[in-house]
Amino acid sequence: MIRRMALSAGWLAVAACAPVGSGGDAREWLAVGRQAMVASDSVDASRAGVEVLRAGGNAVDAAVATSFALAVTRPYSMGLGGGGFMMIRMAKTGEVFVLDYRERAPAAATADMFVQARAANPQGPSPSEYGGLAAGVPGLVAGHAAVLERLGTRTLSEVIEPAVALAADGFDVDRHYCSVARECLADMRREPALARIGAELRKTYLFDGREPRPGERLRQPALARALGLIRDRGPEAFYRGPIARAIVEANRAAGGVLALEDLAGYRPTWREPLRLRYRDRYEILLMPPPSSGGICIAETLNILEHWDLAGVARRDPGLAAHLTIEALKHAFADRAGLLGDADFAEVPVGRLIDKSFARRLAARIREDRAIQVNAAGGPPRDAGTSHFSVVDRWGNVVACTETINTSFGSWVMVPEYGIVLNNEMDDFTAEPGKPNAFGLRQSEANAVAPGKRPLSSMSPTIVLRDGRPVLALGAAGGPRIITGTLQVMLNVIEYGQPLERAIEQPRLHHQWMPDVVYRNQFAADAPVIAGLRRRGHRISAKRQDAVVQAIQIEPGRLIGASDPRKGGQPLGY
Repeated sequence: MIRRMALSAGWLAVAACAPVGSGGDAREWLAVGRQAMVASDSVDASRAGVEVLRAGGNAVDAAVATSFALAVTRPYSMGLGGGGFMMIRMAKTGEVFVLDYRERAPAAATADMFVQARAANPQGPSPSEYGGLAAGVPGLVAGHAAVLERLGTRTLSEVIEPAVALAADGFDVDRHYCSVARECLADMRREPALARIGAELRKTYLFDGREPRPGERLRQPALARALGLIRDRGPEAFYRGPIARAIVEANRAAGGVLALEDLAGYRPTWREPLRLRYRDRYEILLMPPPSSGGICIAETLNILEHWDLAGVARRDPGLAAHLTIEALKHAFADRAGLLGDADFAEVPVGRLIDKSFARRLAARIREDRAIQVNAAGGPPRDAGTSHFSVVDRWGNVVACTETINTSFGSWVMVPEYGIVLNNEMDDFTAEPGKPNAFGLRQSEANAVAPGKRPLSSMSPTIVLRDGRPVLALGAAGGPRIITGTLQVMLNVIEYGQPLERAIEQPRLHHQWMPDVVYRNQFAADAPVIAGLRRRGHRISAKRQDAVVQAIQIEPGRLIGASDPRKGGQPLGY
């Protein structure tokens, strides 16, 4: 069992704050079960997963059902036009499986295509963020088919059925959906070019240009048709059949280069997890490249091991926060200089997660002041990612993060099937020397190339103690996925906080460049913020955050928490 300490031990617990989020009180965003649990950022999606679990399906079956339902209820976050990473630990054998169904660059993509597009239309929207060029080859449907075939107990037709019904019958939009719709409509009013790109999106998902109110019902007959075709004909309908043809037609009409051959040739990839020992008590299973999250979390934890972080936090919460920020600077600097798709670039994974490398980095950190970190080589709002965690009655565990990148991806929608295409191409080094939509600077290792996967921040994570899983978690929020996942995990395993407290706590974010600390609901005069300012950190006035979904596994019970910042709800039994 995870050790318990006084709540004041964690530096995040020191600053008093009001309850957060749009999801209501703790009764809504927390759940306790004895046999199974699903934690997602949509109650309808959690319900779809639990229905499969109650019917005898395993965690993998439930994860796929949850994902397809999320494609209906969170179309601005993920969906059939996107991709993701799934980590699975099977209880019977202890085996860990990692499936990468991240989007790939089309065969016609080139390293300089966004520079050329920008030169042709210098006043237009960013071509790596909006329009057809921004879309990579979607991997979600192929990923789900592959994981069900290898580890599931139910067919694709069975687990997709709740999503088909949900799209056809409709669901009630919540405050988070309305907030994203309001922001997108404001962007369209401000920039006519965006309104043209998102014309089909506006009709279907943005209520024909009218700002929706919470509780209004959204029906998606076109998406129901797509889901029904996949149910009846399998992934072939998506990658070689009528859906594939419609995707290519919509993408090309928006200036993209997707081809039927790109879709027909898509294959997901099975990978080995990164394994990290933390303080000799925990084994942490992390996502390898093309995720940057696993390496960044591992490098940060290895650095922080050189301090008694919980003891430091009791004495000086500002110092504990400072040490965490300084460790993150090193990790994000290495992300910028060295990371990319390891299938295409030489990524020094072993060195970056090595304890001796972390020892040298820790020696550079000063406790009295912030230092400038050189790379080896202001994020916007984000609603384009969704994480969920699942535990079944047999103890199988799934942590899964899926995305279309930023809110409503490329804003290109396939009208016949209601599919929103991703804008994952912006996660490449789209324009050398320039940061991407999240303010991240990246190296040539992450340059665009045909068939290559862009670097990701998605960080599905499973924590073991004494060989048994005790925590499954991950987050949405661009690069804040890494810092959000890390801090919730530290709150539980380092500071001994119960999961509900660990998720509710204020968080900080630093990604090396820009050299500034972002916060969410930390008060300007909180001891943590004051301690950071004393040490020379610049604190941004902008509020930035991640949305974490987690399940804590204790003897005889499961605790599910869906971050109240997005209005999700866990369900279990």
